[in-house]
Amino acid sequence: MSTFYAALKMKMGSWDYYSVKMKMNQVANEIQFASEVNDDKTLDTAIQREISTGRAGTQIVNYLLKNDERFFNSLVVAALDGNPQFHPVSIEDIPEMRMVKGQFTDTFGVLTFDDTIKTYALDGQHRLFAIKKLIQDSAVHNPAPGFSEETINVIFVVPKEDSTRDEFLKSYRRLFSSLNRHAKTTAANTNIIMDEDDRFAIVTRRLFSDAEFFKWDGNEVNPRIDTEATTPNMARNSTAWATLVGLYKMNISLLWDEEFQNENGAYKSNHSIIQLTPQDSEIDELFTYLDNIWDAMVSILPDIEEDPTKKRRPPGPSGYAADTVDHLLFRPIGQTEILAPLARRLMNNSDISKESTFSEIKEALAPLSYVNWDLQSSIWKGLLTVQDPDEGTWKMRSEDAKKCSQMGLRILLWLCGLENLSEDQLNDMKRSWKVWLEPKINKAREDEIFSDLSDLREKILSECYD
Repeated sequence: MSTFYAALKMKMGSWDYYSVKMKMNQVANEIQFASEVNDDKTLDTAIQREISTGRAGTQIVNYLLKNDERFFNSLVVAALDGNPQFHPVSIEDIPEMRMVKGQFTDTFGVLTFDDTIKTYALDGQHRLFAIKKLIQDSAVHNPAPGFSEETINVIFVVPKEDSTRDEFLKSYRRLFSSLNRHAKTTAANTNIIMDEDDRFAIVTRRLFSDAEFFKWDGNEVNPRIDTEATTPNMARNSTAWATLVGLYKMNISLLWDEEFQNENGAYKSNHSIIQLTPQDSEIDELFTYLDNIWDAMVSILPDIEEDPTKKRRPPGPSGYAADTVDHLLFRPIGQTEILAPLARRLMNNSDISKESTFSEIKEALAPLSYVNWDLQSSIWKGLLTVQDPDEGTWKMRSEDAKKCSQMGLRILLWLCGLENLSEDQLNDMKRSWKVWLEPKINKAREDEIFSDLSDLREKILSECYD
């Protein structure tokens, strides 16, 4: 039995290939995985990427189920055997097409295969897995009406007429490697700028138009946020307060309150909620919530409105003005790993939710104003900053920075009254903190630092909590 498809014939490099429109039910039933059509496990390993059933079976399936604006890129399919034949169809005899005479010769036609054809995905295996799951388990997943009749572009790559089986199998391996080696994942900042399904990206962008602290008209360079950086890390001479990626991470921490936690569990970067298109009403609600949080943060921590070039000392013995300080809240690790999670814990402690007012949020965040954020202060010196043994200057720690920031957050949770520690637990925390310090300090200095912190804790408890 022959199989035939309407197709466009194209060529790139040494490859002839065909663009074919296929229905979802055709894709599910006619395209296979390499492991289903090959006995050659070397080929299977070389061509077939391991399918993440967690991602394809949950994240991508949910995207297809719940997103009316769903759209996939083309699948790339290898066609083994099948005696492929392309039969061009001329359109030049149609009167309306005379103006394009010669432009589409041998372009439109019908691609046919006999019943020995074997097709498998070279690129798009996870998308194929999700389509198969929806079509073949439709009673379980209940896809949108008509989903099986929706169409997708499928690119068929066929062997050259004069090649042996071994030759074109090697070519397919090479093509698969090329597709995956040169495919470039979209940068994180681009995702935040472009994503219309990720509610956290949407409200982050909206801060630039509607939030006082972040307002930006889109002209020239954003004065507050570096939108070009692809990570939370700041360029050495950056004049911005934070990067877009860092702000996005902070916003997720700030918005992931107990209600979000109860409904969705712990946040993960591939959480299914990221791909569930939010209603406009939810975006409005989330933005108002986030805007109130940032207004309260700026009110509690006015330092973050100051000139960033005076709040981040570059490494080295010179190169900064005498009035420059090194402020933790101008460092990515302080913003994403300490400030945002600490603020969220403070808000949880006061039952802050989307219904809370600016005044209620500000009151909940009040302990933040008592913390010494200077990186040369006793909590951070030697923990997040280390001394250069040659120059004697202090610089941000690079080795074990994540673990040290977690240690710092643990201290602040206790300092701000969010965790009560027994004497043994407090001593254990002090020992853990002291282990990370570079250079080490003596017992007398340790006791002095924690005595001062205990006094500050009592002050916070008496002034910030009823």
